Amino acid sequence: MTKVLKNPRKKLKPQRSSKSEVGRPPVITVMGHIDHGKTTLLDALRHTHVADKESGGITQHIGAYQLDYQGRKITFIDTPGHAAFASMRSRGAQVTDLVVLVIDAVESVKPQTKECLDHIKAAQVPFLVAINKIDLPNASSAIVKKDLADAGVMVEGFGGDIVCVEISAKTGKNLDQLLEMILLLTEMRGLENKPLAPLQAVVIESFLDKNRGPIATIIVKQGTLKLGDQLNLGQATGKVKALFNEKGEPLTAVLPGCPALVLGFSTVPSVGANTVSDSPTNIDPNAKTLKVILKADVAGTLEAITQNLSSEVTLISSGVGEIGEADVALALSTKAKIIGFRVKTTSSAQKLAEIEKVLIKNYSLIHELLDDLQDQVLKMLEPTIDEEILGEAKIIAQFTAKGESIAGCKVTSGKLMPGNLVHLLRNKEPIAHSKIKSVHQGKETVDKAKKGEEYGLAFTAPLSFQIKDTLQAYKKI
Repeated sequence: MTKVLKNPRKKLKPQRSSKSEVGRPPVITVMGHIDHGKTTLLDALRHTHVADKESGGITQHIGAYQLDYQGRKITFIDTPGHAAFASMRSRGAQVTDLVVLVIDAVESVKPQTKECLDHIKAAQVPFLVAINKIDLPNASSAIVKKDLADAGVMVEGFGGDIVCVEISAKTGKNLDQLLEMILLLTEMRGLENKPLAPLQAVVIESFLDKNRGPIATIIVKQGTLKLGDQLNLGQATGKVKALFNEKGEPLTAVLPGCPALVLGFSTVPSVGANTVSDSPTNIDPNAKTLKVILKADVAGTLEAITQNLSSEVTLISSGVGEIGEADVALALSTKAKIIGFRVKTTSSAQKLAEIEKVLIKNYSLIHELLDDLQDQVLKMLEPTIDEEILGEAKIIAQFTAKGESIAGCKVTSGKLMPGNLVHLLRNKEPIAHSKIKSVHQGKETVDKAKKGEEYGLAFTAPLSFQIKDTLQAYKKI
């Protein structure tokens, strides 16, 4: 259900005991049907002329802006009203603290108004209604309220508690009242200001500038974004080279609730994607958790995998696209595993992972990925008691015989025999499993590989082993 804040007009304004308790600036999304006055409203609030610069008076992309009112900053996301931008509008609702739903007092509720309400409900964010253009002769707030009621939205004075403000973006009527209600509603939510927390930010807009390269408009949700920070955003990675506010003024840092233009990405980031820094994530060192960096081929698959992860899996970072050096660097700093689903690993990332001993595993079936992670969680929580280790061997060479890949090994403990089940370990972590097909010593086929000697092992199912990997023979109990 959509979160509805009871009528704040009946409540006292929240009191703060100290400046340290002041919450971060609220992030407000302005939504509504095409040409109902969203951009004109922001134009009036910021005393600029954005609307005049838009093609045909229609917003062509999502922008983020900040203004000061009564000593408080408010961040606005201006979402486009055209149906072609429905998905972007939905992403805007997901990062917001409060939605201002703008409705024309003459045209009333339109199909895209109802579409906006669907996005608001899906995002589960509170909202207020701004009935705009009340200066026009045919304006009727009563009709708007009735149409909203027919759409299931009950505003104050019309059987409900959803705040409704009658405004005119053109004349400026009641804009102060609108801002006061925005501040009051968001203060009642108790927005936390966490500038020292791990960085979390959302891309609101992105594009390629022919002179400055890939640029992203972001809003920081928590933490502080600074010049020189290393960012990881799926395929788009890089070091923050420059930060600007919406006026083009340079910044050195961006605090929670604030927007900024960011330069320094390798490629254009995806709109709506989460941005995370490469600094270590704060995790309880005593907690038993499986730390994972997840990369998938498409957003839908990424979401499906994420939603099915157990509570013992801590997602350090996730994104769409190939596994790159930034992912390896993040895994190294957080001691996480890199899990890929139908994605490639760049050659430079693979080389770095081998040098730094960072585990990278890739899957082509979701159930195999989830099953493997669950097995690792169970082993982490309680050491396995259903296997008996029979022997271990270190892989020291790799060669091919009769079309088969043979692992040249030196047995370090126990013994390994044909028919034994084996784990392939890399950096002490199991990454694949198979069964020993045959054991060879020189040109001879033998019945076992004994401790202290060197052998060649062939497997019933191919293993992508590397030199220095470990083979662990075991039997199930």
